[in-house]
Amino acid sequence: MKQKLLIIDDEPKAGHLMARYLSDSYQCQVFLDPVEAVNYFLQEKIDLVITDMQMPKLNGAEVLAKIREVNAHIPVIIITAYSNIDNAIEALRLGATDFIKKPFDIEELKVIIDKTLNVSLLKAENLHLKHCLKEQQDQDDRYRLIGNSDAMQKVYDIINKISDIRCNVIIEGETGTGKELVARAIHFQSQSAHKPFIVIDCGALTDSLLQSELFGHEKGAFTGANKQKKGLLETASGGTLFLDEICNISDNMQTKLLRVVQEQQITRVGGIEVINIDVRFVVATNQPMDKMVYDGRFRADLYHRLNVINIQVPPLSARLDDIPLLTKVMIKRFSDKYKRNISDFDQASKQLLNHYHWSGNVRELSNIIERTVALSDNHILHLDEIPTSITTFEKDQSHTIDYDQPTLSKLEQRYIIKLLEQNKGNKEKTASILGINKSTLWRKLKEY
Repeated sequence: MKQKLLIIDDEPKAGHLMARYLSDSYQCQVFLDPVEAVNYFLQEKIDLVITDMQMPKLNGAEVLAKIREVNAHIPVIIITAYSNIDNAIEALRLGATDFIKKPFDIEELKVIIDKTLNVSLLKAENLHLKHCLKEQQDQDDRYRLIGNSDAMQKVYDIINKISDIRCNVIIEGETGTGKELVARAIHFQSQSAHKPFIVIDCGALTDSLLQSELFGHEKGAFTGANKQKKGLLETASGGTLFLDEICNISDNMQTKLLRVVQEQQITRVGGIEVINIDVRFVVATNQPMDKMVYDGRFRADLYHRLNVINIQVPPLSARLDDIPLLTKVMIKRFSDKYKRNISDFDQASKQLLNHYHWSGNVRELSNIIERTVALSDNHILHLDEIPTSITTFEKDQSHTIDYDQPTLSKLEQRYIIKLLEQNKGNKEKTASILGINKSTLWRKLKEY
């Protein structure tokens, strides 16, 4: 489509003559009355305005001011008599894009219009690019999910597949792996991204406090309840409620929560009114929930209601390929935060970080990098700047496999790996020491 020009000139011949010569290239709308022109501008999409300087009712500068009130970027060309050149310069100061003196050559005007529109297009593209980059940065800051490893790609694939459906999700993973970040990604990439995302740590509250926080309460429901309080389940309606460390809630709370998940209805503490809600439940735990169900520590019916989708967040030890990228992003983040000019670690530091046993996972890595960046005055971070708790641990090759009180599954994994290293990869000998057959060892290695 042709770009649309708004031509404002109180001399009928002048305005229509311009439109006649420009109509081959542009769609032109001519107004003799500047007030009518401004009103038209407010209602239509215009690409460029050409206005005479000297006009009754509103002069060119006044027209420019009214246009700039609603659009700071649209190009405006001022036409002025040679004797009023000072007025044109003042108009430029007030925000005009360019000016042309009367009498003017129509080809000269075309050149000015073409140049102005091209510049305007480039500016618009630049603004759009900045907006896109800001959106991407906001998304990166919001999710903070970093990594290109196969293990993380599996997590991304699940998040993408459920982006257009509202189903409950269980997120499992070790402490510090980023389970809340995964929950945020699930919510903010869904169709409910504009709705509330509410977080509650189930391990930080007693039963009574957790019930009050989730369900809310009526005035006078208990001592200290001086006014009605809306619960987080109501607040999250239409969006997502993220229950972190759900494995810590009591049997009583599991029963109450089961009814909410099933019925999508609540009653405030001390109230009788049934309130309908629409909440997507995303829960997280650092323990295998199926094992908790098997052991009788978690209700099977609640587990199955929540476990529509199960996401396993890999430990950092299973995605060591992501450490260089994680390190780069974190250095940039903390350098900006603490106003440091730091670009990278030296090679020895990188080797240490890539081979350290990150029991605290990504959270531990983040804390180490933040501390190192905050205390450094160097452009490149050196090995001696890394906390000794990391460097001495790596130097001590005699540390035990249970140094961080791992789970039984993790302990078994470490022991098998340690035996394999001692036996130089001989699986038959390793299986014999473990007291299992070779096929069982193969199965366990594949599982790990």
